[in-house]
Amino acid sequence: MKKKTKNKYIIPSNERWYITYGGYTKKDSHSYDIYGQRWAYDFDYNVNDTYYHDDGNINENYYGYGKPILAPIDGFIVDIVDGIKDSRAYADMRVSQDLEDVRGNYLIIKAAYGEYCTICHIKKDSFKVKIGDIVKQGQEIASVGNSGRTKGAHIHMQVNKGMDFFNSEPLIIVFKNILVNNKTKSLIKVGDFVENKSR
Repeated sequence: MKKKTKNKYIIPSNERWYITYGGYTKKDSHSYDIYGQRWAYDFDYNVNDTYYHDDGNINENYYGYGKPILAPIDGFIVDIVDGIKDSRAYADMRVSQDLEDVRGNYLIIKAAYGEYCTICHIKKDSFKVKIGDIVKQGQEIASVGNSGRTKGAHIHMQVNKGMDFFNSEPLIIVFKNILVNNKTKSLIKVGDFVENKSR
């Protein structure tokens, strides 16, 4: 049974991003058969249908690399993993396999109603928060990196009814105050360009 979040989230950035993977139906799912990631999203920074400039084998050439990540919800930090170096980038956008953890560097925000929001692939040593910190929606918390199992620098975001990344019940994320392809909506899916209204 599909369940939606009770909280309303924002896009974890103040810029316009493209949804490469993710949605609220099986067809658009990020990874339908990986239970915990079923309703996850991958946000990529897309400029004229490209994800990087010049040499795509260099992480710093990806348009999203190093951009600020914002807290998508009020809550407190219950887990952080840092210290994992960026994975190798490939111009053909193949999945990098030189990783310590598929999530790379990540953090988990515990929000109201027992919802846990995980943000992955964060840039090493870019965290602006620590475990136990209270965060407010829209607060800068880290920077986009390319750590973990990736096809280039991007933001992975998912919400679950527990901290287990792979096995906790997945929730369809309900958003607020966002534009989806320049129209106001609360649900997003692969192929959408999304941004916060207040950016």
